[in-house]
Amino acid sequence: MFKKILIPTDGSEFSQGALEQGLDLAKLSGGEVTILYAIESPYEPFQNYATQPPEYFEKLMNDYKAEAQKVLSRISAKAETKGVHTRAVIVEEHPVPAILEAAKEHDLVVMATHGRKGIDRVMMGSVTDKVLHNCSTPVLIVRGAAG
Repeated sequence: MFKKILIPTDGSEFSQGALEQGLDLAKLSGGEVTILYAIESPYEPFQNYATQPPEYFEKLMNDYKAEAQKVLSRISAKAETKGVHTRAVIVEEHPVPAILEAAKEHDLVVMATHGRKGIDRVMMGSVTDKVLHNCSTPVLIVRGAAG
């Protein structure tokens, strides 16, 4: 059974299905869960064109971290009510490499997918798709449903 489960999240309603499935699997297997929240720098995409001072991006990153901490606190409380031992981690990195690196120390990755097809998938790019095709750890994909 899976003893170390990684659940990457962005805290969205959409990701709740993967969170629920991952927590349920951990409860059934007596495993533990790592909830990973990756925050990509708001500065990097604009570093060559930024018109805002560095302080603006620093404040923005601090706001992202505060939101991530709220999300992880909420998820940890939910896991505790289910009796699942949870570790919450915030990393400042693009989600794909952050997830791939963290997955190396886990038995299973549980992620949500939008289920986009065709040009929408190509245009949007999919973190889940990139993880699925580049991860040596098994990946359970849960269709997300924003409600």
